[in-house]
Amino acid sequence: MRTMGKIIGIILFIGAGILMFTFWLMAMSKWLGLLGTILAFVIAPGLVIFPIIFWIIEGIFPTFYFIVWGTGIVGMFIFGVSTKDD
Repeated sequence: MRTMGKIIGIILFIGAGILMFTFWLMAMSKWLGLLGTILAFVIAPGLVIFPIIFWIIEGIFPTFYFIVWGTGIVGMFIFGVSTKDD
């Protein structure tokens, strides 16, 4: 059962990370074109407080981004609980 918890936790965490990076990459390339695509690989989203800037520029609260972020945290929690020794 612990092995399944580890696998589920890793899938949730890595999947959330890939989705969040894709969201970051798409937003940067939309805003700045090719320069934004290059910068998306160099600059970390947290460095520029990405969700708040997205909210200001697009005028839409990034609910999906926070849902995916929460899913990644849940995945880390499941993995952490599954790896604890008895």
